[in-house]
Amino acid sequence: MARPEPTAAAAAITIAVIGIDSGCYEMFDVVAATGDGATLRGPLLLELGERLNLRLSRGDQSVDVIARVGNVKRGDGHSEPTIDVIFEDGAAARLVPIVG
Repeated sequence: MARPEPTAAAAAITIAVIGIDSGCYEMFDVVAATGDGATLRGPLLLELGERLNLRLSRGDQSVDVIARVGNVKRGDGHSEPTIDVIFEDGAAARLVPIVG
């Protein structure tokens, strides 16, 4: 009996910060993402309430949203800090192709 070919894994979600003059750059790893917000891990701590322009992507699909920082958790020396961002109202419907 032949073993079936494995199915391709779903593409990972990436989140890039959209800069005014610097284009997009991925400065965080995505820990989790939903239509309401995301948890991001990276070396940069942002301020509570700070607004960000973000581009969420999965495969060949991308959606730009505005988010604000809702929570910050400092790293413990063994792990990088995490931040929770909350997407603007109305973003959830546009994010369905990305976050499911």
